[in-house]
Amino acid sequence: MNSFKNLNPYFLISYFIFVLFISIFSFNPIYLTSGMLGALSYCFLILEKKNILKSIIFYLLIFLAVAVLNPLFSHNGKTVLFFINDNRVTLEALIYGAVLALAVVEVIFWFKCFNLIFDSEKIIFLFGKISPKTALVISMTLRFIPNFIKTFRSVNTSQKLLLKNHRLKRYLNSFSAVITQSMENAVITSDSMNARGYLLKHKTFYSRFKFTPTDLFLLIISAVLFILTVIGRTSFTYYPEFIFPDLSLLNCISYFSFLVLSFIPFIFEIKEGIIWKFSVSKI
Repeated sequence: MNSFKNLNPYFLISYFIFVLFISIFSFNPIYLTSGMLGALSYCFLILEKKNILKSIIFYLLIFLAVAVLNPLFSHNGKTVLFFINDNRVTLEALIYGAVLALAVVEVIFWFKCFNLIFDSEKIIFLFGKISPKTALVISMTLRFIPNFIKTFRSVNTSQKLLLKNHRLKRYLNSFSAVITQSMENAVITSDSMNARGYLLKHKTFYSRFKFTPTDLFLLIISAVLFILTVIGRTSFTYYPEFIFPDLSLLNCISYFSFLVLSFIPFIFEIKEGIIWKFSVSKI
């Protein structure tokens, strides 16, 4: 089930711009927590639970590493917790490190969602007319990592029969073979697209994407929520003392707007799932 993926690419790219703009430029733990919950909820619907749990464990280690390392290198703040080799560890640095770690993990999850939704066809549809070369490079980059991992596993499995007791050599041979194959595929793809007239100025594009009333409705809703979030946006003070800003009605509207904005993919998938089950029950 991935109905959100089938929406128009213009809406999808606009949605990710809205979400990532707030996530990157608003260093606010409330926004970051809302964005994290939205991205996680969507991933739980789309991906297998085992893959999600493995990802959560990996990102949890990243979170802990960033959160712990920041107070060890940054000694700003007035609330001293303890000393390590005459270097003070402050509460403010610890809180800032936790928020920084949350921001990093949240952005990674949103890009994970982006990778689940956007394929090469959507990238070329969005940027093919504006900058064909850039569109081709981006689409090839998005395909590179999953194809590289898949091919590496396949080659490494075949190498086990030849180099059963030489693990390091097996991995090096597999890595070298996959890198060579990837470079050859990149050159072949570039020559093939050039031979088909991809860089011609007056070429025509076939597109199966249509801008429907649903896309327009979701785009308007997302834009309104984004504007409300930006208007009421507030920032936290971390140094020299952590200060939680006073809540106002505008701030609460902003927080709620970004929470709803973050959960739009999840809500849309749930709605489509209910419609599908209702349609099946009538058969």
